[in-house]
Amino acid sequence: ALHALAATCANCHGSEGRPADAAMPPLAGLPQAFVVAQMRAFRSGERPATVMHQIARGYTEAQVQALAGYFASLPGPAR
Repeated sequence: ALHALAATCANCHGSEGRPADAAMPPLAGLPQAFVVAQMRAFRSGERPATVMHQIARGYTEAQVQALAGYFASLPGPAR
């Protein structure tokens, strides 16, 4: 179920949180607390966005925590 939930991020952020488009931020390898904070900021409108403020409102807090943990567990992009 978590993998299916994370797949909803793939259209923009790429498969496994590594986007093909360099302009899109990767999610893989980001600290869980950072992702949670960003999702909360999108949800509240504190962080400006084109669509993420709407998308973030569609997730429960438990789903945000689970997604953030999933992406944190993946290897980040090569630097």
